[in-house]
Amino acid sequence: MDFTAAPPSSGATLALLYDWEHDEFDDDVDFYRSLAGRTGGPVLEVACGSGRILHPLAKAGLDVVGVDCSADMLDRARGRFEEEGLQARLYQMDMTRDLPTGPFALVILALDAFGFVSETGDQIRLLQRVAERLTPEGLVVIDLVHPASLADPPGGAPMLQRSAWSAGLQAEVAKWVVRDVSFSEQQLTLTCFYDVSTRDGQMRRFVERVPLRHYSRFEMELLCQAAGLEIEGIFGDYELGPLRDTGDRMIFLAGRR
Repeated sequence: MDFTAAPPSSGATLALLYDWEHDEFDDDVDFYRSLAGRTGGPVLEVACGSGRILHPLAKAGLDVVGVDCSADMLDRARGRFEEEGLQARLYQMDMTRDLPTGPFALVILALDAFGFVSETGDQIRLLQRVAERLTPEGLVVIDLVHPASLADPPGGAPMLQRSAWSAGLQAEVAKWVVRDVSFSEQQLTLTCFYDVSTRDGQMRRFVERVPLRHYSRFEMELLCQAAGLEIEGIFGDYELGPLRDTGDRMIFLAGRR
């Protein structure tokens, strides 16, 4: 991609930058592959992005379905699957309004996907749709940020998150993040600055603002109960270790009541 020809708000460029950042993150892949081995398919990922998780599940022979609101993310996901001759059903949808009909043996909301839903009514309705689409023995996985991890380092200070070469952009990229946390509003806002520098000395900055709702453990228990889901376990990492006072993740496994 010639990034110099794209406007700063280009969804295609931001989708490529998302892959530059996340393609090397595979901490959760074995976790989802193991769960899918237990449940079988079909597997639905809500807010699937560019297919980082669905791709290895499809390679394992599972029937996979993904929904996302971004056409640019889904274009990259389709390219990822087509490159290896894999099949996936991908839909552009607003997850707060609808989901594919199913039924699904496993539904995944990975890496704070549920954080994109800010209103309580929308949260319950989304979880109700998930419950309605689960097979009788099916599971939903909800991976959320642990609130304890938001207090340190303090918000408002720019942090260099990653600096590395991007083969897709043929440029060096540095990602800076400013994190603003409101505990009273349970709101985390990430302002991401991508500084893209080519070998000939050109530099462009791309900016993305990501608002996320953060949740407490008992709030999630009540939301799941209201939606007709029964929590099977609450964990603090992808090895299913216990949820502790400190840590980065809160992971909920639930099924139909």
